[in-house]
Amino acid sequence: MRRRKSLRRGRCNPGGHGNTVDGCKPLITILLVKGTNDSKVIVAGAGPVGLATAITLNRRGIPVEIIERDDRAGTHSYALALHPATVGLLQEWEIGDTLRAGGISLPRVAFMDKTGERFDLKLEEIPENEGGLLVVGQDHLEETLIAPLLEAGVPIRWNHRLASLKQDASGVDVGLERLSESMSGYAMARLEWQVDRELSRRAEYLVGADGHFSMVRRKLGIEFPKVASTQSFAVFEFKTDFKHDNKARVLFGRNGTNVLWPLPGGYCRWGFEIDESEAEHYSREKDRLFVQVGSHGYHALEEGMLEEMIAERAPWFDGSIGHFRWRMIVRFERRLAETFGKERVWLAGDAGHLAAPIGMQSMNIGIREGHQLGTILADVIEGKASGEKLEAYRLDREREWRTLLGMEGELGSLESTDPFLAEHADKLLECVPTSLESLPAYAAALGMAIPS
Repeated sequence: MRRRKSLRRGRCNPGGHGNTVDGCKPLITILLVKGTNDSKVIVAGAGPVGLATAITLNRRGIPVEIIERDDRAGTHSYALALHPATVGLLQEWEIGDTLRAGGISLPRVAFMDKTGERFDLKLEEIPENEGGLLVVGQDHLEETLIAPLLEAGVPIRWNHRLASLKQDASGVDVGLERLSESMSGYAMARLEWQVDRELSRRAEYLVGADGHFSMVRRKLGIEFPKVASTQSFAVFEFKTDFKHDNKARVLFGRNGTNVLWPLPGGYCRWGFEIDESEAEHYSREKDRLFVQVGSHGYHALEEGMLEEMIAERAPWFDGSIGHFRWRMIVRFERRLAETFGKERVWLAGDAGHLAAPIGMQSMNIGIREGHQLGTILADVIEGKASGEKLEAYRLDREREWRTLLGMEGELGSLESTDPFLAEHADKLLECVPTSLESLPAYAAALGMAIPS
């Protein structure tokens, strides 16, 4: 039974997201379709966390499908640093070598100030951290994660967004909207989103791995409050001949925390913490120069801002400044969901937490959360575990993130702690590539005490 209707909805919102395109009202055409679903689990979100969840379920033989509101996997080259534990998991899935071929390994993290290096954290000497960090492009990571799913025939429904969900004792009904694009207008063509079909699906469980704007979380009515102040960074990615010696560099100074990442292909990325008002002087909105990262656009920054910040904060950086891939201001919030799930709907990744960017904790731990949640759901579906295991997942997530977000205190100084680290103890927890499980080993390597 089908019926078609057309309507306009949405409002002009320049620079906004959701149903608008270039801030204009979209034309929405709906084809109502009722359907069924043979999947045991539906995963919302085809980013690294959602893909990891689906891989885990598929490897356990659990029928799974993915829904994703975007039209394809990540097409940008935003670089990500994978923790050693994340790389180890991907190696278990036999895709680690593929990732390494397109990445760069960083076995050390140097803590710096304006004068130069003050402490060298040797990741390879920390137990179970062989190989250190692996820096790869998000496009490369997502393509590598998608490959085994495509080979296994796992459905990935691009351009499908969650519209509704309703739980009962045996499962969850999921309402979807399938999006398409069309051109309209006479004197000037305009791209518009269309919702051309509404579908219904049913599964035993739904996983929300759909990022910090998670529709799954919002439909559940779960609050997502800030737990610490927002940080803004001026970020520059460019070609350079700087001798990085396979080290990431975390720079502490009176202006905040900064980070320098070596990237594959002779590039690097500087991230300088700034005050939002400071950025206005450098942002050239009048030039309409935009940088696209994922589904978000950012106004570009002047090259002069980079030169000034290097001279003021990191005069030891003697590398050339070549071709820019992008330069922009990015805001990072620190948030924690009030809970990680209810009954048959559960959250993983940025849908449940947002952390500071330097330690790359949110995405890395999110991937492992997806794996853990997929394992638990497989056990429950196969009758090997009860729902109490899902409740344990919720409690574990809350405990881990309360610690990593500094809600339980910071790393503490000991008599033997390096004076430079002791001076910046309040910043270190968010800067190391750790999880709660590996935190004692990282604290020992830093000569510090974990939060009590």
